[in-house]
Amino acid sequence: MKKTLVAVAALVATGAFAQATISGVINYELKVDGTDSTMQFGPNGGNEFTVASGEDLGNGLKASGAVTVINTGGTVPFQTYNSYIGVDGGFGSVKLGSQWSPMFFASTISDPLGRWGSVNLTNPAQLQNNNSVTYTSPSIAGVTIQYQQQLTGGTAAPASAWLNTGTEATAYSITYSNSGFNAAYASNTDKSIDTTLAAASYDFGMASIHWGNLNHNSKSSSSIGVSVPFGAMAIKVASSSGASNTSALDLQLTYALGKKTMAYLSQFDGGTAATTYTAAGLKHAF
Repeated sequence: MKKTLVAVAALVATGAFAQATISGVINYELKVDGTDSTMQFGPNGGNEFTVASGEDLGNGLKASGAVTVINTGGTVPFQTYNSYIGVDGGFGSVKLGSQWSPMFFASTISDPLGRWGSVNLTNPAQLQNNNSVTYTSPSIAGVTIQYQQQLTGGTAAPASAWLNTGTEATAYSITYSNSGFNAAYASNTDKSIDTTLAAASYDFGMASIHWGNLNHNSKSSSSIGVSVPFGAMAIKVASSSGASNTSALDLQLTYALGKKTMAYLSQFDGGTAATTYTAAGLKHAF
């Protein structure tokens, strides 16, 4: 143990960690579901931290990499996701690893709750593709194109509702962003599952509106939402319904206790799914 501590101290002293950054989220909430009350991780699925690093390669090129570890508290308490290594330049970027899919980024546009609400409309297993290669173009006049190809085999990954681990998924998206307006069209196909998502949002300053339409194996779902800020507070409402997804209504009230710490109260009504709960929590980002 002493040798380990000495080695770590030596690395810190020599600046060996100078190019690495650590970030993450700590989020717990009290959930009341009918007569049951439980303490659980927040809606992202668990507390997490990311170690990221980069290096200037010269000639306009930069290498980058990140590993994200999430504590789910399940039978496999620690899992990795959205972990990659890549090269960026004037041509855009190429990344290898287990990465968010283009469908994920489009889903965060369609929902005012962002990543918190992204699984309400989309198929969760299509939000991340394991063992994938992703190309992202540079933004030209606000337009960005992303293409992702998943390969079979390779490094195994723990089973997760957010991770497609097996089939050869092909995904792409076209995103436009300009002056508070964001729009995206994304597709994710993995043999037997064909999904497309059209999403748009506009920030008026006093409020933002969000819309999404999902086609999943020829079945359609739609969502609409609004976010209204009041100083340190914000009210967010999102509703989704359709043939491929049961009706759902998300209500959330947030209060910024600081720049990185937030308290929130949320109400979820699953409608035809008969799933209703209330949650109150604290979230801290670092």
